[in-house]
Amino acid sequence: MSSEHETIFDDPTTTKGRIERLGAHVYLLLIATLTAGPYLIMISVSMMGNGWKPVVPPKLIPEVWSFVNYVNVWLGQTPLLDRGFFGFFVNSFIYAAGATLVVLVVDSLAGYAFARLKFTGRDVTFAAVLATIMISPMILFIPVYLMFNQFGLVNTRLGIILPHTISGFGVFLMRQFIKTLPSSLEDAALMDGCSRFGIYWRIVVPLMKPALVTLGIITFITTWNSFLWPLVLARDAALYNLPVALGYFQGQVSTLWAPLMAAAAMTLIPMVILFVSMQQYYVRGFTLGGIKG
Repeated sequence: MSSEHETIFDDPTTTKGRIERLGAHVYLLLIATLTAGPYLIMISVSMMGNGWKPVVPPKLIPEVWSFVNYVNVWLGQTPLLDRGFFGFFVNSFIYAAGATLVVLVVDSLAGYAFARLKFTGRDVTFAAVLATIMISPMILFIPVYLMFNQFGLVNTRLGIILPHTISGFGVFLMRQFIKTLPSSLEDAALMDGCSRFGIYWRIVVPLMKPALVTLGIITFITTWNSFLWPLVLARDAALYNLPVALGYFQGQVSTLWAPLMAAAAMTLIPMVILFVSMQQYYVRGFTLGGIKG
């Protein structure tokens, strides 16, 4: 525990200090157990045979540990799914990476404009962007679908990606973060004859790494976990992403629980790796982005 938090507890050499630390560790262990418990159960069930069913009392520890469900799911050798999971992984990555790239470019440019440029209607426009955060996407679901149908975007990868590229929250996060950056470097660059875009690309973008990583993680995970829009827009199963593919393991009369858990575990692996590897930037981006109003 870092020294800045040591003042919360009494001296560890005293009885009160030991009790306080013991209570804190017990509390954290309980929270960790409640958080990790469902994931541990998912992995345990995925290691069982295909015939696992919910019973009382629940059987959660396999008698024989096996990766057969992971192999069958990956190769598409389950009774309800005859497609390999690799294609769904590729689709999910295309959708998530494409949406993330567009959001980072568009929202960082918009955030820089709202934070540094002065133009007529700037504050009103920014308020309108913030207002979009309070609108539920479900309200726009049917109008967007009808518009996409007219433009021939139904059953296309581009049509699945586009709705995820609109992020009022991303513009807000970028603007707030840029306002925390000192403007002296930008002023010096302007005096040297650098263009506004040059300042954005050469000075602002390198300093925005924590905010960009934060927004990138949020957008990537949101798009990766998207279910309803790909399900409705994609009429061809070859365009389905991973969350939609998980529905294959639930039939009308039965559910393949063990293969479903194996598929869900494989779906989570990229998200866990992404978040753990970028966690320090994620936390810093949120912290610094909320300093200035």
